[in-house]
Amino acid sequence: MKNLIFKICNVQFAMSLFILTALLISCGGGQKEEGLITLTIWQTYNDQENALFQELLTEYQVSHPDVTIKATRLPFVGAEPKILTALATRTTPDIARVDGSFVPKLATRNALVNLDTLGFGEIRGELLPVALSSCLVEGITYAMPEQVNGLCLFYNKTLFRQAGLDPEKPPRTWDEFIAFGKKLTDPQKGVFGFGMRNSLWWTFPFFNTFGAQFLSEDGTSCVLNGEKGVQAFQLKVDLYGKHKIEGGGWRAGGVRGDMGFQNGKYAMIFSGPWAVKSLLAAGIDFGVGLIPEGPAGTSTNVGGNDLIIFRSCQHPQEALEFLKFMASEAVQARWCNELGQIPVNIQAEKHLDFEQHPYLRIFVEQMKTAIPRPPIPDYDELENIINPEMQAALDGTKSVQKALDDAVRRINKEVLGRSD
Repeated sequence: MKNLIFKICNVQFAMSLFILTALLISCGGGQKEEGLITLTIWQTYNDQENALFQELLTEYQVSHPDVTIKATRLPFVGAEPKILTALATRTTPDIARVDGSFVPKLATRNALVNLDTLGFGEIRGELLPVALSSCLVEGITYAMPEQVNGLCLFYNKTLFRQAGLDPEKPPRTWDEFIAFGKKLTDPQKGVFGFGMRNSLWWTFPFFNTFGAQFLSEDGTSCVLNGEKGVQAFQLKVDLYGKHKIEGGGWRAGGVRGDMGFQNGKYAMIFSGPWAVKSLLAAGIDFGVGLIPEGPAGTSTNVGGNDLIIFRSCQHPQEALEFLKFMASEAVQARWCNELGQIPVNIQAEKHLDFEQHPYLRIFVEQMKTAIPRPPIPDYDELENIINPEMQAALDGTKSVQKALDDAVRRINKEVLGRSD
């Protein structure tokens, strides 16, 4: 009888031990499922990008069987408010794809992992410096560059031919740009040499080609109203008011540059890699050239997206490995060859198929002289302040100097916290 009771107790103990072990395995902290590490990511890719991203996710998980990645797709426009809400409610994902201008705001809120502490240096040397610029806040790396872009000059070859211009030779300097614009402009037909947009980001190519500094050397004050900044913005204003080669694309109710370019209203616009697919589909015979040279040469602005890891992530090292995969030479070469985008990995450039994407060569070349936007956490506030002032100068209700003076005064006080 004692032996029977002893056996029954042993069986019960073994069963209890088995159940306890199973519970421990299945309840391993919420981020592990059956021994696998689970990473969540919020991403904002368009349809074409998303299709390739899903392929890459599958391939990554095959080569990393210990990692499960759960991706949620967000609309690009609504991503930032959703992330800020998630931050406030402590429901952030492990990884997110964000606009580069959003990184400083999140970093200053102590929301992001310092990637330098995880071995980011292993890939730093492979990355395009201008792409990496949006990932740095006070010298610390808080993001991995995932996509980089900037503006180039798009021109309509058909309209060039009709104006007696060589369709294979876009203007190289601002003086040539104005001369070409005058030949291309025919108000009677509703055709103008240029269609432009009014915002700080879209105006940086003007400021950059004149060598205008946005911030002082110590970064404590805005100095855009200096001589070079005034000359640069005066040029933009004169394209409309003095030279009359710009068709009012910046005006309220005006035809935007991309739409005006497609319907033949504007012979030249600024745009980026994202415009190529729609222009090809529309059958437009167009070319792409560098931004015209000013006193400081050719230059452009910088846009793009980065991948970040939130501090709430329980497996930051594994998350960084996925980020490194997305920025790797092989993945960037494939991504850019299939989508016609600019690689953030320098080593990927030698793998690019310029025959399939002839415009890509110009985009890559232009990024070599690109200048990052100012590293200010409240970048959106810069746009909110300066854009109405630029509008006033374009309307003629303020001089260029007055408009920039007023914008700089507010930026120094409201954004940079200067009392003088």
